[in-house]
Amino acid sequence: MSAVEEYLHRVSRGMAGMDPRIREDVLRELRSHLSDAAAESDEARAVAAAELPAIVAGRYKAMYGYGPLVRSGLAGLAGVLAVFTLPLGLYAGIGTLSFTLAIVTLIALVAYLMAVAVKAGSGTGLAAGATAGVVRIASLAVFQSIAGAVVPDASGLGLFVAVSAVLVLIGFVPGRAREAWRPPDVSM
Repeated sequence: MSAVEEYLHRVSRGMAGMDPRIREDVLRELRSHLSDAAAESDEARAVAAAELPAIVAGRYKAMYGYGPLVRSGLAGLAGVLAVFTLPLGLYAGIGTLSFTLAIVTLIALVAYLMAVAVKAGSGTGLAAGATAGVVRIASLAVFQSIAGAVVPDASGLGLFVAVSAVLVLIGFVPGRAREAWRPPDVSM
């Protein structure tokens, strides 16, 4: 494997999760630039003059984001976590432990949504937060129809819906803040 191909392979690994078409376009562009640089000098110097593959991959990933499959997977995982933010153990007769597990899962979901928003961007965080909020409300509706009065009064239902709506904001705001406060990149 040539030095250029090894460099491109390392960049490609760093761009894992991106849309494959975009990744191939980026690699084609980089290959062209490196080939032009190798024509002026030798291949080893062209690769040595290029930035580290991890930095290049990180910049392109920040610019183009993750592909639809990864974004869907991140939102799906948020939906799965959202189901377990309900005290499901109440139906199995596990009282206090059920509430404790639901609170711990809700805290884990909030941390997960913040991490998704920062790492994958505000759009992906918004999708994951919206999925979590909708799944929580839909799960409550299902349990309400199966078990009867799950939420005893309107204030409890209002609080539940408010927390579900806040999950959407938690999925969006950290990513948006990171995008707004990131220093401008002038090297590319």
